[in-house]
Amino acid sequence: MTKCLLALLCLLTAFSSLAQTRTSKLKPLYFQADKNNLQVLPQRFEYTLIDEDRLKIGDILIDTTQITFQIEPSTQKGLYRIRFTWPAGLVNEGELSVKNNSGKAIFTTVLTKENVTITDGTPATGEDEHLRSQVATFSADEVEASLVDDMKYFPFMSFCIYRESEETRIYMCSKELYLSSQQGQMVVKTRSSTKKAAQVEINGKIVGNQGIIYLNDRSENVAFKAQTQTGAFFEIETRKKDVDFKDAVVSDDGSRIILTASGAEPVDEKKVKKLSETDWQVSLSKNRPVLYLKGDGDIPMRQEFYMRGELPKAKNRPYLSQKSVSRTYASKLSFTGISPEGVQVRAPENDGTSQLEPLKKNQFQWTVSGIPAGVETRRYLNVQADGQNFVAGYDVFRGQPFGLGVGASYQTPSGIAFGALEFQWWFENFLMINADWSRFKWGLSVERLQHFTEKDEVAKVDFTTLELKWRAHEGFNLIDATWGLTLPLQMVQGENASATAYGLGAFWLKKPGRWMKPFMHWTEYKLQYFAGSSGSDFKVSSAYNLKALAYWQFSSDWYLRYGLGLSDYKYDPAAAKEEMQIDVDAGLFWKF
Repeated sequence: MTKCLLALLCLLTAFSSLAQTRTSKLKPLYFQADKNNLQVLPQRFEYTLIDEDRLKIGDILIDTTQITFQIEPSTQKGLYRIRFTWPAGLVNEGELSVKNNSGKAIFTTVLTKENVTITDGTPATGEDEHLRSQVATFSADEVEASLVDDMKYFPFMSFCIYRESEETRIYMCSKELYLSSQQGQMVVKTRSSTKKAAQVEINGKIVGNQGIIYLNDRSENVAFKAQTQTGAFFEIETRKKDVDFKDAVVSDDGSRIILTASGAEPVDEKKVKKLSETDWQVSLSKNRPVLYLKGDGDIPMRQEFYMRGELPKAKNRPYLSQKSVSRTYASKLSFTGISPEGVQVRAPENDGTSQLEPLKKNQFQWTVSGIPAGVETRRYLNVQADGQNFVAGYDVFRGQPFGLGVGASYQTPSGIAFGALEFQWWFENFLMINADWSRFKWGLSVERLQHFTEKDEVAKVDFTTLELKWRAHEGFNLIDATWGLTLPLQMVQGENASATAYGLGAFWLKKPGRWMKPFMHWTEYKLQYFAGSSGSDFKVSSAYNLKALAYWQFSSDWYLRYGLGLSDYKYDPAAAKEEMQIDVDAGLFWKF
């Protein structure tokens, strides 16, 4: 009897595990926050100049008395060690600089996560108990004695920690400090003989010591400056990061809100559950739905929510089949889905592009059409559960499979100009096979180079190239970076004869480096090598084309394409001149 009970228990456990596994493989429909009774309020930058020593920015408490350093003899004779400390909430990597009373840097070093130590500060109490107050420490060893000797004679000095990027500037400087001898040891003290007016500036205007700036989109930036009476000052230039609160459900006990989002992440990483490279999840108190998100430079932005009614529960979530695609070239898709028992799913009444057909039991067939190309869209279903009406959505990105390029190319030293016309076609499923090796990895291109100018000593030829392309990483052209291989077939056409060359090629498509970003949004490197050709009157014995192209996007679908190249063709019988050519290319590229 005992064996039978154990066998039954094992069987039930196996079925339970199987059911959970099957559910985990399904794709969830998300209850978007602002469509399901949870209003997402605008992000805001908030600050408070508490007193002459303390400043609060978001959920960070900055105590300027912690921005200091100490000097002590090093373990090596004749050298010193300088130990710097400062509040870590705003900046813990970048550069550190000690400046004399004239503002000249006398010591500079680079701060990284490897050489900076972060420790917990003094726990805040009362209203400030939720604030972060970590302290950063950096030790500079083997400091020359001559530098320390110079410091002894400065009326005062300060040290600053700063970090700058394209859209962010963080600058934090200490009070005015000086070296003093105390019982035979050097002690850093605060110069307090002069008091400065404590003030705050926002975007160049003096404002009150406490305030809030609401940020509605990425175009709005905050330029914040604060100065304390003791001379410590801060400069911050930042802006909000976009965030998509794609799912909001209430916990089983009704006390917590479970948020799933992508984009700007919460500053408190310990409370965040990473779901993927872009998605994260956090749990908030239903009575106080507030969190701080990372703006540019990780500056905290306060994000609040307002409950306007009942929130959905996770147990009432509909799911789609594991085979449901989220990236496609098609304008119409069909999904098979399943809803929990007692939950009714319907297509929106005012959406003519969405149709839902009930299947057996609690399954359904959902068809959406009119999917716009080039953007990610979220399509919705109405969900009725527990006497409430909710909205659940699913994200679909439709790529643009076609590309058309038109432009011109000039070759030197030959002095020949060509007109260029190119057509690209990328496949969702090569040969109609839905497999990892074929999906979003293959394409075809046809390019025509027609000569505009003629010279007697240069062969008069036009080029038509058909190319089969393979991407190493699946994705969309000029959206996902990749490298790949190609099989080019080129017709070289003279006045009364032609030859067909065959070879191999490769390409590399990637985002540009930081210094090139103002001039281009994508870079492409292409190589074609032709080992020979067929032809009765002449043949291509060998040839290569090497190009470096830049794409600068000036609208959602249009790019300026320009670049340089090298090419060299050898013919049999040999042409009058067979020199390597430098190509200069310019034109337009359209995705559709």
